[in-house]
Amino acid sequence: MKFKILALALVAFIGLQAQEKMEKTKKENKDKMVVTKTKVINVMEDGEMVQKKVMIKTTKEQDIKTDPNYEGTIDAPRVFPATKVSKVIYIDNDEDPFYDTQSELSFYQHNGKTYSFNPTNSGFEILDKETNQNLANARFSNNADVYLLETGEYSGIGYFRNGMFVIEYYDDKGTLIVKKFNDSKL
Repeated sequence: MKFKILALALVAFIGLQAQEKMEKTKKENKDKMVVTKTKVINVMEDGEMVQKKVMIKTTKEQDIKTDPNYEGTIDAPRVFPATKVSKVIYIDNDEDPFYDTQSELSFYQHNGKTYSFNPTNSGFEILDKETNQNLANARFSNNADVYLLETGEYSGIGYFRNGMFVIEYYDDKGTLIVKKFNDSKL
């Protein structure tokens, strides 16, 4: 009898654990694709041919969502929200097996234009992806969620919310302007 009670308790416990893990994974459903490309480049330095390696790791993430009009039905059509694209570039300048430098790029869109967000020591810079022109600098602030933003036209703040980078600033007339940069659909 004790054995039956113990077995029943064990089965119930395992069932509860599986249900809890299932609920956690429901909240984090994402498509994620990672592509890694490595190139070896020969460079002439001080009269010697030196090999350098460059590795580019591209990550594309997209939430998995279904059409809300078909909620609760089986085989609801899928809706494709915005995709966030980020690239990490690793460079190996010597012959050891470790990469010496790395930089990360993220892409966002606003009004049909694509912008890249390149990290710096003090925050990141926003570049026009087509012309590679620096449009703004975002610097860290005391509040970890808010960046101080400077452009040639205005100064304001920026923050990330719901997959968007949001900029807030006041124009010359004292009106609050809010711009939202969506994740890129590259």
